[in-house]
Amino acid sequence: MTYEKITVLEGFRSDIKLLPDNCQRMAIQLLMDIRDGRISGLSLDESSATGDLSDCYKVYFDPDPEFDNRSEWRFRLVYRLLGDGAVAGLTVEGVAVGRRHGLDAYLRAVANLGR
Repeated sequence: MTYEKITVLEGFRSDIKLLPDNCQRMAIQLLMDIRDGRISGLSLDESSATGDLSDCYKVYFDPDPEFDNRSEWRFRLVYRLLGDGAVAGLTVEGVAVGRRHGLDAYLRAVANLGR
């Protein structure tokens, strides 16, 4: 499925600036790939460790080719899909991006969403 456009939360803009340059580029490319239907993320849920992210999805990524096991990739992109009430017109919204370690990306997502 393809989507109409990409938006990002203000917190996402802050998050991405904290990443290495190559990860910043990867995160932006991932959002475009999601919009264009080339990839999709895994559903998140509510967790006592992170809070309610049940309306969000996650994508794992890592610029280092040495990390060939996806579950070990060091970065996470969290996004959600927003509709405008029309059948066509879904928007991909970047919620947060951060490190896997310490649930960083998910804690950022909860904060960026104000939950």
